[in-house]
Amino acid sequence: MGKRILTALIIGQTALYICGCVPENKNVGKTPGITDTEIIIGSSSALGGHASFLGTQTIHGSLAYVNEINEQGGIHGRKIRVITYDDQYDPPKTVTNTQRLIKYDKVFALFDYVGTPTSVKIIDIVQEAGIPALGFFTGAEALRTPYRPYMFHVRDSYYSEAEGSVAYFVDMLGLKKIAVMYQEDDFGLAVLTGVQLALERRNMETIATATYIRGTMDVEEAVQTIKKSGAEAVVMVGTYSPLAKFIKKSHDAGFTPYFHTVSFVGSEAFGKEIVETQKINPAQHDKIIVTQVVPCPFSDHLAGVREYQKLIKKYYPNDKPNFVALEGFINAKVLVKALRDAGRDLTRGKFIAALESLQNYDIGIDKGITYGALDHQGLEGIYYSKVTKQGIFRFSGHNEKKDIK
Repeated sequence: MGKRILTALIIGQTALYICGCVPENKNVGKTPGITDTEIIIGSSSALGGHASFLGTQTIHGSLAYVNEINEQGGIHGRKIRVITYDDQYDPPKTVTNTQRLIKYDKVFALFDYVGTPTSVKIIDIVQEAGIPALGFFTGAEALRTPYRPYMFHVRDSYYSEAEGSVAYFVDMLGLKKIAVMYQEDDFGLAVLTGVQLALERRNMETIATATYIRGTMDVEEAVQTIKKSGAEAVVMVGTYSPLAKFIKKSHDAGFTPYFHTVSFVGSEAFGKEIVETQKINPAQHDKIIVTQVVPCPFSDHLAGVREYQKLIKKYYPNDKPNFVALEGFINAKVLVKALRDAGRDLTRGKFIAALESLQNYDIGIDKGITYGALDHQGLEGIYYSKVTKQGIFRFSGHNEKKDIK
């Protein structure tokens, strides 16, 4: 469930890797992806298809910071070049893209992968290639446990988000009947397991579960299953369009429990679906909750968020601030920090050692990035957000230091 449960919200592989002693890449000659003038980074994400908002915004957020660093001269005289391929949230395409990035583009590191079913398919590829992989837009436990020596996560896990949702519904609201409606794949199972574990800690279990097929909008059967259970709260797992439809169809059937989903949903796209596409009754908006793993992108009291707002406006003036792009921006700050700390004589081993040496690195969001030799999760803790009548998810009182009342 991450490093530990964040209470402020109210509510081995052994000796070989100890002290950052990850073996150097065994490729003969120059380190892949490093030239006299460039550091080449590779990414595969959902730039098209039904999860395209997530991929494009993650990349835009990252590139806003990378472009600024490049304008300032780069890292030790080298510019960062990010090669991005579209996998459309389709696992086989992710595998193909990753193999191309490693074998043909010869990138230095992998970066900004989006999604659980896609990311889990590259675990063995990353291990075999000995290539660092940073900044996954997923909180799946399978990418974290067992310990993955080359994989680094910035965000907290789905187990933490699941604990947060159960804590809110059960501990704070006193609800007893919790159901889960999930996308039938690794992503759905990851969050379902997190919810089940959180309920077990309270001597409870889910009152019902239902699934739908990834990439479809076929949620009608799931609506009927969950409604029959009499659930008071439903944890939903999937992408923004089918989840918004699930809520609408539930309301149409006279079923109005609380609804929660995790940060992967893409709150801005989800809010638009809720308000504009499904036209869900604003009187029910207060019962739609998304847990977040980064601060509010509209905050003006956090230096890191102000920096993000400034640079996203500079490089992507048509984009509105959003949680997904902010996460990509934070990923890029971690990437740049480790590249800089690794020095001019850059290797994959030195990059990994630099990441593992980060201790409370201040990125301007009131919490620092910390890694260790056997700890590859940088941030911990979640936030709660609710949808407004305008379809924007905001924290209670627009202040992320307060939980929802």
